[in-house]
Amino acid sequence: MKGRITLTGAAAMLEHQKSSGLSVQDFCRKEKLKLATYYYWHQRLRKIAEVPKIIPVSIEKPKQFSVSRQEVIELTYPNGVRLCVHAGFELNLIRQLVTIL
Repeated sequence: MKGRITLTGAAAMLEHQKSSGLSVQDFCRKEKLKLATYYYWHQRLRKIAEVPKIIPVSIEKPKQFSVSRQEVIELTYPNGVRLCVHAGFELNLIRQLVTIL
């Protein structure tokens, strides 16, 4: 293999190795690929596959009201980060904040 390996190319390479019937070492030798490169992409793709695509959300009644008595929306992420906004807050700005966090 020559040139830079992309994420898509790496996934195709791993599939090709599996379907070739060759050991990883023999496959890398045949394709002129360093073992370290193969295992780097193997590990990287495995980590990407482990990232959860859905974040759990729970809906709870607020424990206290704000001073102005306006409704407040509170999002709590699994890592403990909290986002509190007034219910009338601009929806597009909330989307941007959720994406950033």
